[in-house]
Amino acid sequence: MEQNERFNHIYDETRDALLRHLMLKTNADPEAEDLFQEVYRRFYRRLSGGLPILDPKRYLFAIAKRVLAEFYRKKARRTETEQPMPEDADFVCDDEPIDERLLKAEQADAVWQLLRREPEQNRRIFLLFYGYDRSQKDIADALGLNEQTVRQRLYRTRQRIRAMLECNEQERKQV
Repeated sequence: MEQNERFNHIYDETRDALLRHLMLKTNADPEAEDLFQEVYRRFYRRLSGGLPILDPKRYLFAIAKRVLAEFYRKKARRTETEQPMPEDADFVCDDEPIDERLLKAEQADAVWQLLRREPEQNRRIFLLFYGYDRSQKDIADALGLNEQTVRQRLYRTRQRIRAMLECNEQERKQV
């Protein structure tokens, strides 16, 4: 258990600086969060290997540098293989009007903004439940929480999101 405690201690000390660094280097929150997870995954594997790490912060930033290099290398490959859409291509449109699709995208952005302000535990619960279709019991087991706690946090997060969306809807109607 000492290893997990050391990892948690290092994580608490370095997470803000590392996440800020990755966000500045990627200019995109979803990619930065994915890279953030990958850096700590690699760090934990190294820590589990039993090899000593003298300066954890420096080691984490070295991993981040490698992860960023891999990310941009893959991104460059994707860009090279992408082909422009032909001018005469027929677009297959949904039956849904474009303004409704834009409204849904705007609402999704608003939900993400609210989730960023939520405590980390609530954000994890919400994402595991809605993003990964995990059951409340599975989430409780994975996070080491009581199932009732997961249910309450999920309920309260949904209530805050609904209230914010209703407020945004009222503001839009007034304009």
